[in-house]
Amino acid sequence: MALGAHLAYAYDRDDVGITAFRLDNGDIAWHTSLPEGGSVAQAPRLTGNTVIGAFATTETGAGTYADRHGVSVVAMEAGTGKTLWTREIATDSVSDNEAGAAVPHVVGADARHVLVASYEQGYSDTPPLSALLDTRTGRVIWTDADFKGVDLEESVAVGVRHDGDFVGKSTSDGGQQWKRDLRLGEATASDPGPGLTFADGTAAGGTLLIDAATGATRLDSDDTSLLDCHYDGWNTTICAGADGSGHAAVWAVDVRTSDVVWRLPDASTNRVAPEITSAWHGVVYAQADQAMTLDTRTGRDLRTDIGPVSPTMVNDGYGLVYDDSARAIDVYRAVDASAFG
Repeated sequence: MALGAHLAYAYDRDDVGITAFRLDNGDIAWHTSLPEGGSVAQAPRLTGNTVIGAFATTETGAGTYADRHGVSVVAMEAGTGKTLWTREIATDSVSDNEAGAAVPHVVGADARHVLVASYEQGYSDTPPLSALLDTRTGRVIWTDADFKGVDLEESVAVGVRHDGDFVGKSTSDGGQQWKRDLRLGEATASDPGPGLTFADGTAAGGTLLIDAATGATRLDSDDTSLLDCHYDGWNTTICAGADGSGHAAVWAVDVRTSDVVWRLPDASTNRVAPEITSAWHGVVYAQADQAMTLDTRTGRDLRTDIGPVSPTMVNDGYGLVYDDSARAIDVYRAVDASAFG
């Protein structure tokens, strides 16, 4: 889901489109369908007052004409669901189903740009496709048929070539800004924070945080594999994974300096590394023997009694928990800066 101040936005896989839910009572605020839409992945993106989604589309062929696969990118008004613009991006004209297995998603969106990528999960002989669009009009700025977009920053889009090279492309004209050979790495769409791109597996279990603008390494975790990061919206990203021995590890990183400000476990204080579920505005939400919170800048425990389950998405007013057994989202109203009830 994409989380706004009062609404949450999700793809609808039945009546394919986007649905907005009211966070205060769970009611549907609006639903906008895309009749020709097919498969979807991850979640819509919210930027300002605009929600943007990407859908796989197929134009069925007839006679000697093969099916044509494409991507529909749709921008909607966040409060009403009114369609602001729709842009169709052709991906192929082949007759087999290989290209149809590629699923598009919105990698990132800001006030000026939207980065959309379409590719198959895992290894594929089919190169990925990415497109950069203008957020306000939907105009296609550039497309690249050998670029798996993984991160969008103000001046650069970061992605991976089919041969494994990491590349930074200018958001203004698509020109290549930098390239790095990280063929052992696996790019992810997890955003570790402004100016940073996440690359895992680049060494024996290690992780890199890369400067998105230059491609330079900002942080090398050595033998610790940091599986994902949770940016708190201010100045710290909380990265969790496992050390070289396979034990859980948590690192807090300053997004401006890339300094590690604290880490767990800490044998000197007999503290273990909890499971990290989210972070927001100075607070880390985690799960140890029960749900708890920590301070993002110091790592100290704040509360250890916030309930049985820690939220996986948080804003200033609400915390969301996904219930696996019920396949439902539970929404909790914020009581204070570090607890939900």
